Amino acid sequence: MGLFFKKRNVKPIFVGSYGNNMTRGMYVFHLDIDNGEILKKKFYKSLANPTALFKRERFIYVCYKNHTGKKTDGGLWQYATMDLQFGLAGKATCQGKTYMSCFVNENRDFAYAVDYYNGEVVTIAILKQKIVKVTQTIKHEGHGPDPKRQSEAHPHFIEQTPDQQRMFVCDLGTDEVVLYKIGEKGRLERDEENSFQLAPGSGPKKMIFTPDGKYAYVLNELSNTVCVYSYQDCQFTFIQEIDTYPKDEYTKESLAGDIVISEKGDYLFVSNRGHDSVAAFEVDSSTGKLTYIEYLDTDEKPRAMILVNDRWLVVASQLGGTLESFELKRNESKGVLYETHFSYMVGEPVCLIEGRGL
Repeated sequence: MGLFFKKRNVKPIFVGSYGNNMTRGMYVFHLDIDNGEILKKKFYKSLANPTALFKRERFIYVCYKNHTGKKTDGGLWQYATMDLQFGLAGKATCQGKTYMSCFVNENRDFAYAVDYYNGEVVTIAILKQKIVKVTQTIKHEGHGPDPKRQSEAHPHFIEQTPDQQRMFVCDLGTDEVVLYKIGEKGRLERDEENSFQLAPGSGPKKMIFTPDGKYAYVLNELSNTVCVYSYQDCQFTFIQEIDTYPKDEYTKESLAGDIVISEKGDYLFVSNRGHDSVAAFEVDSSTGKLTYIEYLDTDEKPRAMILVNDRWLVVASQLGGTLESFELKRNESKGVLYETHFSYMVGEPVCLIEGRGL
């Protein structure tokens, strides 16, 4: 083999795993950006299950489930990262609440999170770059037609619109996308005029935008559809609804997992838990409409995805216990997404995010 080896070009990836008492926690991987290979580098054990990750500059914010029942468990934890290092910088717990999604504003003076189980949206103060405590709690009310999943409000995802005019929350339990005005001290005020409903039983779980901010895509977990909207000045106008997999071919239960869009805004991908696939769609730049292209099989229950370098789609399959990489190839006649045959075993991976480049 010789004394010298070619230096790999890699990007770090942080992965949150439910796992068991031995495997639960945060993993750091390197993704080889030349061939899509996944390389394990480090493991940080945790007592609680990480449910979601968010990155803002050198900090990664982790939402944890309450594992012990104690009021100091769960909540939002903040870590400083550099290369493979992962050090606790601050945490905010609120009576042991479990958050499903979080967001930190660009100025890094406020964080926001949603409590799926108690139907709450919270504002968290940040002082001297560290998260401190919950300063506001807003309760969502209502329900949808699904007696199991929609008996009450279940806010699932929170983020900011591309123009930074509003925060928005996807509520899986009430079939709503709720917009919030941002006031003094980061406090949120519900924007009833621009919030909107989806079809009963949809179960909206996440919304993303095209890179230019003109179009929005709502992923509906229960109906397994993507709803397309045009967006301008806080207003959403419905354009299209499309299935996330061929429903005439697969009639068993499936739940939409995750949704990502390419950096160029030309392709959109959705994972399906049950159908166990990633579906690829082409995005019409002039209308925002989606055209279904194909699907590729994944391991069991693909829950989360990220697209690295606008080329490598990394898929975390919770039940299958793997990370898999797929390559996005443009201008190919037989599709756009291709297997790399690189994967790595991880106990119940549920969330992942790209780290800082080396």
